[in-house]
Amino acid sequence: MSSMSYALVSYTVRDYARWRAVFDDDTVVQRHAGVFVRHTLHDDKNETRITLIAQVKDRRRAIELSCRKDLPKLIEKAGLLRDTIEYKWLCEQ
Repeated sequence: MSSMSYALVSYTVRDYARWRAVFDDDTVVQRHAGVFVRHTLHDDKNETRITLIAQVKDRRRAIELSCRKDLPKLIEKAGLLRDTIEYKWLCEQ
């Protein structure tokens, strides 16, 4: 039996609305890589602290997505604070 993989990704952004617009524009690229964000959450006391729960069909492709050449520009455009990024891989049993 194969288990489903998930990525739990957290980071801080400068402005939620700015980040959200850039993130939503990138959805097609994420889905093409087999990454399907199922939940987008923010801290209840700080809406600039974002947590994503993404279903991942292929971990290798998800890692490639996170290493793509245009990512630094996308991070800057979205106002994401790079040193706050945290990843965790999760699996269903």
